[in-house]
Amino acid sequence: MWRPGILFLISWVAWAGDGESQFEACEFKSAAHIFERALAGSPRDASLHFWAGRSYARMAEVASLLSASKDARKAQIHLEAAVNLEPANRRYLEELFNFYIDSPQWFDGGLSRAATLLERLGPDDGGPGTPSKRLADARKELRRAAWHVEQGILRLGAVIGRVAEK
Repeated sequence: MWRPGILFLISWVAWAGDGESQFEACEFKSAAHIFERALAGSPRDASLHFWAGRSYARMAEVASLLSASKDARKAQIHLEAAVNLEPANRRYLEELFNFYIDSPQWFDGGLSRAATLLERLGPDDGGPGTPSKRLADARKELRRAAWHVEQGILRLGAVIGRVAEK
């Protein structure tokens, strides 16, 4: 006999699988919507938050200047939720770390948050591509004068995007 819980589980698996296939097909907006719908029924599912966060992060990467900030904020919320729900999941920690490193322009303190996660990720040899090397390189980039000009332009675009939404 079918029970509502079993039907929900089957529909959740179908949604999540469809969301992942949409993500792999670079249909990030569609994937994000699928994961958001699935989260409505299962808000404490770390995997759904992880995939929603990844989807929004990719949307922010390819979005216009006016909507990228909103997508980045949603990515941050979902990736942080995944890590909070499953703090020992290395994949979730690495994705959030990479998000902080790659997106410091959208919020203050991104690199210091990445440094905190670096402690949780554990020591590495500091070689190319390692988390400690990526953080050091991001900090160097932050010191360039041109970076601050770029950030001013991005932040102005974000403000214009928020005003345009209202």
